[in-house]
Amino acid sequence: MQNHNPLQKYDKIITESKSILEQYDLCDYCLGRFFIKKTNFSSVKKLGREIRNSINAKDTAQCYICKDIFSLSDFYVKMMLDASDKYQFSTILVGTILKQSITERDDKIRSEFYLRGVDSIKTLVTRELEKKFTKITHGIIDHLSPDITLTINFKTEHCDVKTRHLFLYGRYTKSKRGLSQKQKSCEDCYGRGCLFCDNHGIISFDSVEGKISKILYKKFQTEHVKFTWMGSEDKKSLVLGNGRPFFAKLISPKKSDVLLPKKSRQDEIIIHDLRKIDHIPKGTIPFKSKITLLIETKNKITSEKLKELKHLDGIPIIVTDERGIRHKKIIHSLKYKKESARSFFVILEADGGLPIKRFVEGINVDPSIGKILDTKCSCRQFDINQILP
Repeated sequence: MQNHNPLQKYDKIITESKSILEQYDLCDYCLGRFFIKKTNFSSVKKLGREIRNSINAKDTAQCYICKDIFSLSDFYVKMMLDASDKYQFSTILVGTILKQSITERDDKIRSEFYLRGVDSIKTLVTRELEKKFTKITHGIIDHLSPDITLTINFKTEHCDVKTRHLFLYGRYTKSKRGLSQKQKSCEDCYGRGCLFCDNHGIISFDSVEGKISKILYKKFQTEHVKFTWMGSEDKKSLVLGNGRPFFAKLISPKKSDVLLPKKSRQDEIIIHDLRKIDHIPKGTIPFKSKITLLIETKNKITSEKLKELKHLDGIPIIVTDERGIRHKKIIHSLKYKKESARSFFVILEADGGLPIKRFVEGINVDPSIGKILDTKCSCRQFDINQILP
């Protein structure tokens, strides 16, 4: 008669299983896990059941290692489904945090019976949750860059959800004076995010940063946005032309598949060409700015004296920062127009990062407009006409 026992050629597994079960009660999952890689079985649960039947071992009251954690897998999958319900995703990564006592008991048996090359209890728990969750959601496991990461903490009975950061590029124009570029951070968390500021890091939306953030919070349902600006302007400045480029990093957004209009207005600012990008460029991005300055002088200034400003055209401007490091900026073109005896306009094209007010006043910038004209100068206002690559 033919023997249909699927474990007939695994005598060593049967012998080792008997030794283990004589000392420890194990569930089918944990028992099968110890030997699955030595067989052609695909299911640890099925293998554990076959081993138990082969040696006529009784079902355990409770597994010594996992305390029957696998019998609660449906409960934890339901927790994952509830936690991820409002998120958009197609790729998934599942993580688990087990109680230390579970991993210690697992390590104890693997060491005691010299079970080498065996997946840990944590690996199996994670894999089983992945199987059930992806079967329901039709998601695809991605260990490198998943849309969503779900971490079940068995210590706290909580599912933590994080999504892949999104990166955006856009430009903004500002048509009204009195709007700061950057928003003041929340005073309770200093911008890190807390309950008081809804984890935004800011509590007001009365700046360029605030108004753009408000749009992104709504569209992507993200908690936190971090901006990278290409240059800056004064609160009193206008930003004209094609606008100032900026990059935004969205921290763990709930939505990712969002339709972005080519242009959207938010009060005094218009956002242009907002779109998703793969990453934010590293390092300093070189650019040039076309700027109109209105400058006032302490002494009367003649038209003849203003001609000396032409010396600034094309020469390097040395800017010393707060660390004492010197940077070179170039004035690519400069024009001027007298407004009154003590004021005049300057229209210049310069390298990005030139501190305009300091360039006028001569504070750690050499040469400066004040030094060239040999009188105290101050910048009443300046407007950004264009940002050039």
